[in-house]
Amino acid sequence: MPKELKQKTKPVSKKLQEFINSIANIGKSNIPDDDGKIYYSKVDGAYLTRVGMENDLNFLLKRGITEQIQDGYGEPKTCCIGFNPIEQKWYGWSHRAIFGFGIGSECKEGNCGFEPSNKEDFKEDCLRFWGDTDMDEDTHKTNPTAREEVQDGKLGIYVEYTYDDKVPNKQMRGQVDGMFFEYPEKWGKGEWVAKTIEDAKQMAIDFARSVS
Repeated sequence: MPKELKQKTKPVSKKLQEFINSIANIGKSNIPDDDGKIYYSKVDGAYLTRVGMENDLNFLLKRGITEQIQDGYGEPKTCCIGFNPIEQKWYGWSHRAIFGFGIGSECKEGNCGFEPSNKEDFKEDCLRFWGDTDMDEDTHKTNPTAREEVQDGKLGIYVEYTYDDKVPNKQMRGQVDGMFFEYPEKWGKGEWVAKTIEDAKQMAIDFARSVS
């Protein structure tokens, strides 16, 4: 692979480049057989972007996310949370979505980042996922029901649904199918309110994880 990728859009602005230099260090790629260069967060060494793809980070400046750009969870480390000092908000993001959280922000059932606090929460969350017809009109799954059961020695929720009469595969129409979801090792907070900036940071982490 080339050491640097050429910009396919407009040149990098001075403001953006200065911002990137303030939050990241340039290092070698840790991807096998890749001799390119990478921007890594000065906070925790998390991946930010490749040299040559600087304009991909314009969204940070656009939303005022200028501090504490870092990883929020897991491996490999990738920058997915950061702080807006003017709004006093922590933002979480992925390639799919971005959202900011401050003191007073609420996490409710159905929100990205919601983590069930008990079995009933978990069951309702599974049902809500499959019952959300606005989420994906092409699933053709209707009338979801849920029950607790054990599969392969693991306890969880089995969601059962019926394929509607519009599914392209005619043999599937009216057929009953389902999916099993194992209970998490650790329960979350359920519905909750951020009372401190640290709480807001945790909400941003939970959000980023859910949309990754």
